[in-house]
Amino acid sequence: MIKCLKNNINIWKRVRRNVSYGYYNININEKIHKYFDNIDKKRNIKYISDCKSCKECVDEIKNGNYNLLKDFNMKMIGLDIEGYKIGKYGIVSIIQICYEDIYIFDIYKCDNVYLFINYIKDILECDDIIKVTHDCREDCSILYNQYNIHLKNILDTQVAYNLLLKNNNNYTNTYQISYDDLLKKYLFINNNHKIYFHKMITLDNYIYLKRPIMKELISYAIQDVIYLKPLILCILDKFIIKQKKKEEEEKNKYVNDKQNNKIKQEKFDKTSNTLQSKGNISSFNNQDLYHTKEIIQDIILHSKKYVNYQFLNSHIKDEKELQKGMILEGMVVSCNNTKMYLKLNMRKRGVILNYVQNKYEIGDIVKAVIVNFTRNDYINLGLYDEKILTLDAQKYIPREEVLQNIQKFLLNEEKI
Repeated sequence: MIKCLKNNINIWKRVRRNVSYGYYNININEKIHKYFDNIDKKRNIKYISDCKSCKECVDEIKNGNYNLLKDFNMKMIGLDIEGYKIGKYGIVSIIQICYEDIYIFDIYKCDNVYLFINYIKDILECDDIIKVTHDCREDCSILYNQYNIHLKNILDTQVAYNLLLKNNNNYTNTYQISYDDLLKKYLFINNNHKIYFHKMITLDNYIYLKRPIMKELISYAIQDVIYLKPLILCILDKFIIKQKKKEEEEKNKYVNDKQNNKIKQEKFDKTSNTLQSKGNISSFNNQDLYHTKEIIQDIILHSKKYVNYQFLNSHIKDEKELQKGMILEGMVVSCNNTKMYLKLNMRKRGVILNYVQNKYEIGDIVKAVIVNFTRNDYINLGLYDEKILTLDAQKYIPREEVLQNIQKFLLNEEKI
């Protein structure tokens, strides 16, 4: 009887480990086909929850010949995480990786978390693989603080978009663009149906921790990674096109100065034709490829700010110990005429009132002092100013008169 029961349990485990979610077909606008490789190919969805399959899939990705950026000898994957309140204190349910196929690594219900994480760590910390993400801050924080995984070679689409905006003369970076907005702007993809899944997750925060995972939720998770690589390629194209336009303008200005506005059009036909073609990265010449490589390296460098978010406020071990006057570090996420909102790498977020406009931009790290606690998930903060603060270096708590000085700067304090 016991032997029969054990056999049934083993059969059930094998069935659970080999859950199949079929294939995923991509239906997109013809204008953006050039950013997708093997557009007609069905993407196999591989659900992995046992260590043996995990190692096989990791080796498949690391040793695979599929390379989206062949001219740079760079391997690129799309990466995202789903779970319960993703962040420093959250719970990871699944890690999605889009390579040639789509891999769903079930961290929450795997058979051996220690081995499972060690196998996946080989990919996430590999210097030879570029990981394309969108707003990876909380993902980095949960992986680092709970599994000691330090993501490397991150190419963040939100960071790339912000850098692209900086090329504009009327640049004002006051909010962080969403993934869905980027898809709509560059790939003409409307993810309106995701509103339904957002509502499901809002109503049940633990929905990704239930097994088996609903096919609708798997589809939702896949959409968060499958478009990441085409999206970053499209943004890279925009960089190249802007750079070419800038170079052409500089050439025209130079010729105007030298030849008294007599420009020989034939000298610029080649440049103009290249601009009009607006082909994908694989169609660029060697100079374009060189510029693209520089742009990729620049985005990776700026994305490190998002990765380093995982270290913010590491001196805070228990949020219950937070007190008025303590110093915190925050990363700017949005600004308006009266407030600046910060991510703190904690359960709560911060808001600064009466800040200096146009002094900070998205992704900047600022020091702030706790002024007041609200009933919701926000902490009222004041900008840290060494001129008015006298601090106890160990406790980070200023004297009473210092708090009074801070209050003078917040006379118009509003309730969030």
